Amino acid sequence: MMGIVDILSKIFNKDNDKESSTDKEKYSRKNILDRIDSPITEDIEMLKTENITDSSKSQDMKKTENEKKNSTNQSELNLHEVSDAKIMDVLSNVYDPEIPIDIVNLGLIYDVDINGGIVDIKMTMTAPGCPASAQITSEAKCLIEEIEGVTEANIEIVWDPPWDPGRMSEEAKQSLGYD
Repeated sequence: MMGIVDILSKIFNKDNDKESSTDKEKYSRKNILDRIDSPITEDIEMLKTENITDSSKSQDMKKTENEKKNSTNQSELNLHEVSDAKIMDVLSNVYDPEIPIDIVNLGLIYDVDINGGIVDIKMTMTAPGCPASAQITSEAKCLIEEIEGVTEANIEIVWDPPWDPGRMSEEAKQSLGYD
């Protein structure tokens, strides 16, 4: 029974009658299979070694990049001071979906505490069972974290003091017909 290597070898020999015996040995099944197996094993070993070396180099490069980013982030924080006014301005873009008024004018924001790049907000909802509370808090958190200099925003829902319409801005009261 002939293998594909033997068939190719015979075809090659018909096309080239001047082929020497060393050429025939060179294209024998055993030699071809030996040449196929050997480089694969060597290549795999070489790749394993290269990956280990590259991996340690890569880790060292990542550490250096992270150190640079941290020092850059610290200097950027100093350039982009976060203020209560900036936080309140951003929060004025978050609307209660049931009432067409933003959470700042509704009087839902009780406290803003800024410590470096971390912003802590204490806020309330118009009612403890507010179905939009998750939407409002997640939108507020996302918008605050987009401010340059803010690394983290934490929002705490509080119920003391309870919200009442008297906490709304004059603009909100007029908009809703309170006078």
